[in-house]
Amino acid sequence: MKYFIITGTSRGIGESLAAQLMDENHHLLCISRSVNQGLVDQAKEKNATLDYISYDLLNLSGIDQLFGDIFHKVHLNSNDDAIYLINNAAMLNPVSPIELIETEQIIDNIHLNLVAPMVISSNYLKWTKHMNADKRILNISSASAKYLLPSQSCYSTAKAGLDSFTKSMALEQELVDFPAKIAAVYPGMIDTKLQSDIRSVSLEHFPYVNEFIKLSEEGKLQSPEYTASRLIEILLSDDFGKTVVLETID
Repeated sequence: MKYFIITGTSRGIGESLAAQLMDENHHLLCISRSVNQGLVDQAKEKNATLDYISYDLLNLSGIDQLFGDIFHKVHLNSNDDAIYLINNAAMLNPVSPIELIETEQIIDNIHLNLVAPMVISSNYLKWTKHMNADKRILNISSASAKYLLPSQSCYSTAKAGLDSFTKSMALEQELVDFPAKIAAVYPGMIDTKLQSDIRSVSLEHFPYVNEFIKLSEEGKLQSPEYTASRLIEILLSDDFGKTVVLETID
């Protein structure tokens, strides 16, 4: 049995990841604020095992209990079993010069994009520390961590922090008895709500908005389905974790 813990499955990449990973030999544990009923129904049709947990990851103090509940559903029986974590949940907003952003907006962005994956990963490693199984953490990062634009300071800072956190975890796992393989991936420019959000920002607040609108109009954005399929290939590959920050999925 392979277990997949996936955050942000209400739509976009997370929804596509869950849909494509449904299999009689997979147990999916999906986390998002609202339940994706489409995924629940799809799992029933395929007779696939899916547990859906409605949880707001901005509630950082409750993540310890959340993972206690999750790991009561995990039963690894052999060395052939596996348990994978995909930190996918993210938010782009606020897109604006930093002096125009409210304090709570800054806090929410950093909490969801960086602090929540840190707390989640900490819990995952704590619960799997003594498991001699195939363990992998895939962090969905962004090229915005490296290629900076104005008005994206919160998102870019959080994703750069996620890259550093991924590298630090990978170093730590070299020192343990049953290490997890860890990688962060830049998935590319995808036709998701994050892209829709940035196209709706005023030119005054984001001077590159017209370039993003043009990319969409010219059909140059990847589909969530294609992106998810490539991420799954990367996650399940024998080479996973050899490159800790993978800057392209091609």
